[in-house]
Amino acid sequence: MKKIIKGVYLAFSFLLSLIFNHYVCSFFKKISYGIASANFCRRLKRHGKNISVKNGNKFEGLRHVEIGNDFSSQEGLWLGTYSSYGGKQYDPIILIGNNVHFSRNCHIGAINKVIIEDNVLLGSNVLINDHSHGETFDFSKPRHQLPLYSKGDILIGENTWIGDNAVILPGVHIGKNCVIGANAVVTKSFEGNGLVLAGNPAKIVKENVLEA
Repeated sequence: MKKIIKGVYLAFSFLLSLIFNHYVCSFFKKISYGIASANFCRRLKRHGKNISVKNGNKFEGLRHVEIGNDFSSQEGLWLGTYSSYGGKQYDPIILIGNNVHFSRNCHIGAINKVIIEDNVLLGSNVLINDHSHGETFDFSKPRHQLPLYSKGDILIGENTWIGDNAVILPGVHIGKNCVIGANAVVTKSFEGNGLVLAGNPAKIVKENVLEA
């Protein structure tokens, strides 16, 4: 009887070691991420090579999204375009260039246009959104019932680094080779080359003279 119990215990221990083995878990994660990435690409308007997303994402209106080569995102990506809301029609597009990488829980939303150029890096919890629920002082209906409103498109210039928890508001254009500090709220355009932005509202805290 003791030998039977010992045999069952060893078999159970071996099974658990397989289930929780790092390499086994990593293998199944890769399969899961591969399926998620394939489903993501299938729904895009256009995409390049080497597109990788993790699990736990929210995607809306991917038929209006174009992505270049070598894109990756960690968990929690919310990517949405909205062609109609509150009885109003829109013509949204999100354009993401080559070699763009998002960390966790990034939210990109468009009813107008959001362009993220090549070699851009986003930290965690970054919000880039070109619209709001109605104009600021429109109280004619509850906020969630108002048509969406955009002050303008958003452009993130190439080789820009956006830190954790940064917010990029509608109508903002950022030049290339810029750094946007953690927790910055960018309310206006900074189209210079080689700027460090920080604060709420964001302002230039350091400037490097680079050739255009």
